[in-house]
Amino acid sequence: MGSKGDQSDFGHTSPYPVLMWLTNHRQPCASEPHPLLDPGVYVALCTEATFAWARQWNKWIARLVLEPQNYQGRPYTGQLCKFLGLGKNKERPYAGPQTHFRRLYVEVNGDQPPSLEVGMEIFVGVRFEIEVVTVQHDRNGMPRAPEHWYSIIRAIHPCKAGQKSTTTPQPLNPKPSNSPTQRTHTTLTTDQHSNTENIPVAVSSDKASANVVLKSGWMRN
Repeated sequence: MGSKGDQSDFGHTSPYPVLMWLTNHRQPCASEPHPLLDPGVYVALCTEATFAWARQWNKWIARLVLEPQNYQGRPYTGQLCKFLGLGKNKERPYAGPQTHFRRLYVEVNGDQPPSLEVGMEIFVGVRFEIEVVTVQHDRNGMPRAPEHWYSIIRAIHPCKAGQKSTTTPQPLNPKPSNSPTQRTHTTLTTDQHSNTENIPVAVSSDKASANVVLKSGWMRN
């Protein structure tokens, strides 16, 4: 062992130095858990809004972190997020006139963008009505094992001023976090690239610096 002819899968003459190096490091880190909630329509508060370049999908993605305010279903772990595409131009993120990001921005702002540059801070503190559904299939349409089910936000709109915090009836579920039940619905949306819901962003988030004038008419915290 250790001769020049003793090549290993690690690309070295012997795997032992590599294995010794691995044992000197900390435990491997896993990605943040995907949340699994009971499906339904809820009111949620946006607590964080950022964007970043996602290497996995080769595009910019905006990420809104949402905390349901009237959820009474199963316990869950992880952050419930809405992801919105911002184009594939590496030089800068861009939201075209028909993009989900621009439409949501206009709804929150109550008007067209005041300038070509808009800030993500306009979403923070806004209460949204969201529709939560469960992903049970992969991007190829193949069924996922129940332990791999997770929730996404299929629809999102800002709550209008005076709108009551209603929710679809959901029985209390004392099962452990992210434990699937037969009550979980199947969504027509799978975890595919065209949807970009609940897709981990590969690069550290970046906040826009432009100031945005907020219009009245939407419920804020």
